[in-house]
Amino acid sequence: MEKLNVIGKNAKIHGEIGHFNSIGERTIIEEKTLIRNCCNIGNCVHIIDAELGDNNKIENDVQIGTNVIIKHGCYIGAGVHIGNYVTIGNNATIETDIPDGCTIGNNVTIKAGVLLGENVTIHDNCVLRGNTIIGKNNEFLPGCIIGFWPKDIGDHHYEGVLQIGDDNFFGENTIINVGEKTAKGDVTKIGNGVYSMDTVTINHNDRIAAGDEIPDSPREFTTIISSGVSLAGHVEVGKGANLGMQTVAHQFSKIGAGAMIGMNANITKNVPPFAKVIGSKVVGYNKRPLAENLGFGTYEDEYLELVGYMLETACKAENAEDAVEKLQKYKGRGQWYDKALEVIVNFFESDQNGRKLMKFEK
Repeated sequence: MEKLNVIGKNAKIHGEIGHFNSIGERTIIEEKTLIRNCCNIGNCVHIIDAELGDNNKIENDVQIGTNVIIKHGCYIGAGVHIGNYVTIGNNATIETDIPDGCTIGNNVTIKAGVLLGENVTIHDNCVLRGNTIIGKNNEFLPGCIIGFWPKDIGDHHYEGVLQIGDDNFFGENTIINVGEKTAKGDVTKIGNGVYSMDTVTINHNDRIAAGDEIPDSPREFTTIISSGVSLAGHVEVGKGANLGMQTVAHQFSKIGAGAMIGMNANITKNVPPFAKVIGSKVVGYNKRPLAENLGFGTYEDEYLELVGYMLETACKAENAEDAVEKLQKYKGRGQWYDKALEVIVNFFESDQNGRKLMKFEK
């Protein structure tokens, strides 16, 4: 049977080529490489001792290392560099273009259905699982486990979704799970500008920096999750929050935008925006997001202490509805304060996965 392969100029083919393939110019395919059927390989691609399944499309200037397996129906965008001993599952997509290609390290497994955006770096020994959508400019240090099912008693193997936005950093041995199906959806969502350090666990249906609690901020937010933080399922962390080392958050708890959580904190209820927490108590307010993200323009207490009074009033309320009512007395104190008040009131008027907010004791 005629193979009907199309091979461009100056291509070097030492491996085994199946049927109905298209191979671009100046592409090098080294010995022991196996390319099956109906693959479309661009220009200046270098493949060394790899196996490609059926119906793959590989764009220009891709480099593929040794002992790589790319299964069926994958799309590898231009400028991607793939290391050694990498496995890419069926229908995985790496949507990149030159010069913003992705880098995939050694011993990485990308399972079926993963979608990577531009300029993503996956370091050695990471595993990414299906139903995971990752935006641009993300970096995953070695040992990250991304997109596996929630951990629960029994063998449920939930097949929810994980969505990760842009410009995030994830330290070594980070674990992020997909969502489980609930009345509010099945998504674990991480927004933009999250800096997550090593050995962090982000569980199913968590939402990290995924809202717009402080609109029109004059500077970009960075949401910080320090080493050893563990977030149970259905936890929300607002933009600009800072979680100290070894913080543990109970399921269904909610940490407001710009909150500061001290190390070894035990979060069992909800933390209002801008609050500072030591242990499990609100002890004050976080000056940085007020000065930088609300436009106060100063760190001086005399300009910020009214926000502290707002938080103290809210935390002493009997419930969320009572907090909203008591906070009304702070209206009309000035543009900056009204904006801070709006953020705090919106927090207490929101819910957590359909549940009313619990009181956070001071």
